[in-house]
Amino acid sequence: MKLADKFTLWFLAIILLVTPISMFTTLSNIRYRIDNSEIERLKAVNNEVAEQLKAGIAPDQYSQGRPIAIQKIDGILPKEKVQVQKQKCDSTASVTDECRITVSSYYTINGVNYQVSSYNYVTQSNQILKGMILTAILKTLLIALAVLLTVRVVSKKILSPFNQTLKSIQKFSIKKKQALRLTATNTKEFQELNQFLKKMTDKAVTEYSQVKEFSENASHELQTPLAVLRSKLELLTETDIQQNQASLIADMQNAIEKLSRINHSLLLLTKLENQEFEATTAINFTKQTTELLTIYEDRITIKELKVTQLIEPNITVSINAALADMLFDNLLSNAIRHNVKNGSIFLEINQQGILIKNTGPEPVFPTEELFQRFKKSNQCSNSVGLGLAIVKRICELNNFDIQYIYEQGYHIVSVRFGSPAAATSAQANKVTTEEAGNKIVTLE
Repeated sequence: MKLADKFTLWFLAIILLVTPISMFTTLSNIRYRIDNSEIERLKAVNNEVAEQLKAGIAPDQYSQGRPIAIQKIDGILPKEKVQVQKQKCDSTASVTDECRITVSSYYTINGVNYQVSSYNYVTQSNQILKGMILTAILKTLLIALAVLLTVRVVSKKILSPFNQTLKSIQKFSIKKKQALRLTATNTKEFQELNQFLKKMTDKAVTEYSQVKEFSENASHELQTPLAVLRSKLELLTETDIQQNQASLIADMQNAIEKLSRINHSLLLLTKLENQEFEATTAINFTKQTTELLTIYEDRITIKELKVTQLIEPNITVSINAALADMLFDNLLSNAIRHNVKNGSIFLEINQQGILIKNTGPEPVFPTEELFQRFKKSNQCSNSVGLGLAIVKRICELNNFDIQYIYEQGYHIVSVRFGSPAAATSAQANKVTTEEAGNKIVTLE
């Protein structure tokens, strides 16, 4: 819900809450003032009649349009010289919808006690309430209509600096190393927001540049001593060495190669985290996967693996070409590395995605944990534990859904192109041992 809509609902809620309270207060005030005004008029009428009696003038039956009743009283006058009586009229009365107010005043005139009474009818409060309800409904509807018609225009003008700030943030890219430019505003809250965003983005750009420079420098500087160590060990192997020395040299060479792969993989992950592979184009995924399969033929032959493949021609995928190579290379190399001698690899690639299944020992960790960095099973010590982490990150950057399960002796990895919401469950890709030998499970 937009901010303007929330303000509108809040304002309408206040109107609906305040209107009944204000109506009750207004009704009580109006009723009080009407009654008091009429009581004061009737008091004045009674006083006028009393003055006429003092002057010896016979009063009329009506005074100032109010009916008059004069009565002599035998005995002592009451303490309250003015008494007010309010009487509601019943529905059979001639003057319905009105209330009768009678004011009785007591005087001693020429030694004689008198009661002078006058009365009049005033509008009942329920009639006033009916009129107020109708007025309040019309007023509320007019206010609500005015709010709905004007809030968009007014909020658009008031929140214009905020909307401009949102657009600027959405367009901001830390990799461009450009300062965030925000529209000037005279609203204090927006000024504080812009100052905070400017400060944070400038700091983020600076820190990103420093981290990027450090990772690139570290990777470059590590390559030089690794190359020196590699070349020195190669020279050492050409000299006369004993059997135990050769074994130690081989271990050192393996450690250096592993260190080099770790360095390369960490640098690649850093670039992926920094989203340095932005450009995506529609590439021929079939061609790239076929070329990689050709490269891995020797390793497949050495391990005597049986490869069954079902690759559709002219598969088009929108992805960075380098990332596409990394994605399939890591999946295929894992299927070979973690396989067993005389094992099997089943590969299916179509427009929906990739499905790769290979035989191999059961992993010691849950399959979902193997996507974490340096998390690897114990059956292959040469692995650095970063391949699936790279695959996972590539899939996240391209909105691909990746699933990995192990069932009945098969590692099953499926990558579905497109939004993760369109992906099916991993159960759809499960196969039995008997099915895997003679059937490819499609991704459709």
